[in-house]
Amino acid sequence: MTFSLALTDRDLFVSESDGAFEGYIISQPVTPLHIPRSHDLSLTGIIDDYFHGDFEEPGELKNGGKGAVDLLRAAEQALQGRGCDNALVVCPAAWKSKIQLLESAGYKNAITWFIKR
Repeated sequence: MTFSLALTDRDLFVSESDGAFEGYIISQPVTPLHIPRSHDLSLTGIIDDYFHGDFEEPGELKNGGKGAVDLLRAAEQALQGRGCDNALVVCPAAWKSKIQLLESAGYKNAITWFIKR
């Protein structure tokens, strides 16, 4: 994490209340590792690390997701400041509370990954 924080292409936001940690979010421009090269990468940012206590329980969104949405909005504004008009958020398919929050913020499913072991 120390190395990641030193990189100038990303923004990190932390949420706290009364001195207690609530969540964090990291946004950065997307790379060819994230989406196929056939897409215009210059307009898209990625949020690949995002947690907040509002969606810590996979099946239940707490507090209407207010604190988590505030973090998301901060990351989206940072991406816009870097010229990114689109944001891709990584979210596990079974994390219903996080999916509910993202959908209520206007996000739609874009990528589904499959793995065989």
